Amino acid sequence: MWETKVIEIRARVKASFMDVPIEKLNEKPSPEEWSIAQIILHLAGAEKRFLTLAIESAENQTGTCENRVDLSVFDDPSKKLKAPIEPTSVFQKTEDLMLALDESRSFTTRFLELYTQEGLKSRSMNHHRFGDMPIWQVLELLGKHEQRHLVQVEEVKRRIL
Repeated sequence: MWETKVIEIRARVKASFMDVPIEKLNEKPSPEEWSIAQIILHLAGAEKRFLTLAIESAENQTGTCENRVDLSVFDDPSKKLKAPIEPTSVFQKTEDLMLALDESRSFTTRFLELYTQEGLKSRSMNHHRFGDMPIWQVLELLGKHEQRHLVQVEEVKRRIL
């Protein structure tokens, strides 16, 4: 299910900033908030980290976990979460952001080519925020994370355009 959703959500993420003028992509709605470019770079970086962790855990076959973690924290965008890594504020062009998203998606593609849900049954990975979680749930994590930030992109657009 999430295998398909992450593809659909990523398409919406890409479409969300295609019509934004380049100077606006890098504009922050306030000094303490991220620009659209920073949000997109954050998504690309998070996908690389999530999927690298999942692939390494699957390759090393360490840990077992059948209990799904509660990812509902992503469902309420009004609840602010602190990102472990701040995205750069270096000026970005639309094509740079698209490239970052495409490069990070290669990690997800590799994961889906190498593994199946059944093949990873009961296998776990350790996430910095959620602890031990089933490896396959990384797709739900990725989808919910991107969906949350898609809402954020739309809010930033509303405020800067």
